[in-house]
Parts: sequence; structure tokens; C-alpha cells
Amino acid sequence: MKKLFLSLIAVAACFSCEAQHSLTVNLDDIKGDTLTIALVDKQMRNYEKQDKVVRTNGVFTYDIEGDKARYCQLIIPSGQRKQALSIYLVPGEQCTITGTTQTYHYSGSAFYQELAALDAKTEPLQKQIVEITSDYSAKLAAGANRDSLMKQIMPTYQSLAMQLDEIKMNYIKTNPKSEVSITLLNEVQERIAAYKYIDESLKSGRFSLFTDIIEAEIAKEKALEEAKSKLAPGNMAPDFTLNDINGKPLALSSLRGKYVVLDFWGSWCGWCIKGFPEMKKYYEKYSSKLEILGIDCNDTEEKWKAAVEKHQLPWKHVYCPRNNRTLLDQYAVSGFPTKMIIDAEGKIVKTIVGEDPAFYTLLDELFK
Repeated sequence: MKKLFLSLIAVAACFSCEAQHSLTVNLDDIKGDTLTIALVDKQMRNYEKQDKVVRTNGVFTYDIEGDKARYCQLIIPSGQRKQALSIYLVPGEQCTITGTTQTYHYSGSAFYQELAALDAKTEPLQKQIVEITSDYSAKLAAGANRDSLMKQIMPTYQSLAMQLDEIKMNYIKTNPKSEVSITLLNEVQERIAAYKYIDESLKSGRFSLFTDIIEAEIAKEKALEEAKSKLAPGNMAPDFTLNDINGKPLALSSLRGKYVVLDFWGSWCGWCIKGFPEMKKYYEKYSSKLEILGIDCNDTEEKWKAAVEKHQLPWKHVYCPRNNRTLLDQYAVSGFPTKMIIDAEGKIVKTIVGEDPAFYTLLDELFK
């Protein structure tokens, strides 16, 4: 009899397991009978796939595939506008979302219980931030001046954001073995610094797709620093050859004998475009001593050539194809525009990132 009783418990447990899902959504204000689960790709940039889920027995359920946690969005149709709620889905864990699309809460297995506890701790700050941004949007829509509004709200907004960041950073420091800490890495300002606190045991576990992203970012940052060390003033500028605007190869070394400004830019870069009038003045002023080599990046050839013609840029131009990161990595380009001044012998004088008046002051000092 005892064995039969235990067997019945085991069967009941099995049925209970079958009833559990990775995600159960029970939000009161979802009016339709479908929602979309959009799985974000491993680079955290685009949707990898979208699954439509139909309401069954009053709720929406979804089961994650594979053995790695994934980041996804719940896309909920609401009239003509869609709302998206973000969530981590974790293999072996069960999450239930209840409440409304505006005020919702997590419950379920251990991971989500921990996440819910942290949400409860940060909720007062989150609520204040939402109120401030909502008030800002409403006043802006009513015709208020954007700059005046920004001056009013930014001190309070930044204070709240800093408090929130501090709570999350402290959580990571004090919970290095928590998978919830990994989810916070994308939410803190210094995520690479925060990553150093994460226990090694987690880096190959269920959340390894997210730790891999940061490992790649750390490797990229290290390579950038190494490249910068080779670009110190006095070092030779790395030679390269790219096609000019007529499709002919042009080597940097072929411009020796004059000072050269390498201008890394793109037609999509507002600050690059804003700097052209002043650059034209200085190119005309020092054309006997100076050559500018515009290096177009992250553009199509058509947009590059159209921008050169539209803005009537009189200096030399080459095109760096979108899939060619070699030159940008070699020159440690981390922002646009980036301008590097090279002397007549091919040695680096200085690199200036952004549209900075110091660039033109330096040219005046060099050519006086």
C-alpha cells in the first residue's frame, strides 16, 4: 500500500512537471488572443526569430529551446501600437508574469524569485524615473521648449539613475555567483568593471551567451589599447592602400613630402558633415603644405560618392568597405570623426577624436 501511495505521488509529480512552462503570461489587459515571443540574437542587436503564441485556458505559455538562457521580448498588439516587454528565459526555470502590461511582476522558480526581489528593491526609483520621463514627454508634446525641459529634469533624472546604478553595481559585487547579476551587466554603466566580480563558474553556464559578448568586448578593448600604443606621436603611421573615388589604388605612403590629415568619416555622421566648412577653409589656407585624405567608413559606395559631390570636398578620398574592420582596428578608430595628423616623413603628430577646435589650432601652430 505504501509503495502504491509513493507511486501515485511520483505520477502526480510528473503531471505537475508537464504542466510547467518556461514562461506563463497572465496579464489582465491583453485583449487579443495572440502575442509574439521575439528571440533576440546572440549579438543583442536583432530578432533571431519570432514565435506567435495563442492564448490557451486564459494564459499564454512558451517553452525555451536549448540549454542556454536567452533574452527575448513579448510583443503585445495594442490597437495600432505594439508594446514590448523584455525578459530573460532560462532553461530549467519557470516564470509567471502577472499584473498588467504597465505594472507587471515575476514569480516562479528560484531565478525569478530572486529577480522579483531585486525588482521590488529598485521599483521606487524606477517609478520616479518613469514619472519624470512621462512628464517630460507630455510637456514636450504640449509645446514646451526641449532645452528648458532638459535643464529642469536632468539633475533629478541623473541623480535617480546614479542611485539605481549604484544598487545594481552593489548587487553584482555582493552576489558574484548569482545569474541575476549577469542580467544586470547590460544595465550598469561600467559593465566591464562589473564583469570582473562575476564568479568564473557562471561564465560557462546557462548564461554563457551573455558572458561571451562581454569577453569579446574585453578582447576588443584590449586590442584597441594595443593599437593605440602603436599610434603614439612620433611613431610611423601604418601604411595602407584603398581605392580612391575613381576606383584606383591609393597608398598612404604615396603622399609623403607633405603633412597629411587622415579624416575618418561617413555620410551618416552629423558631426563629420558639420566640420566640412572649417576643414575647407584650412585646406585652402595650407594646401601647399597639407594634404587631407578622407577615409569614408560604414557607407555604401553610392552614398560616399554622393556626399563628396554634395559637400564639394576638394581633397583626396578613399573608401573603406563596410565589412573591412582591419584599417579601423589598426588605427584604433572608436568614434567619428577621427582625425590624425601625420608629418611629411609619415610620423604621427596627433590624433583628435570628434569635431574639436583644437584640431585647427594645432594646424595653425604647425604651419606658422
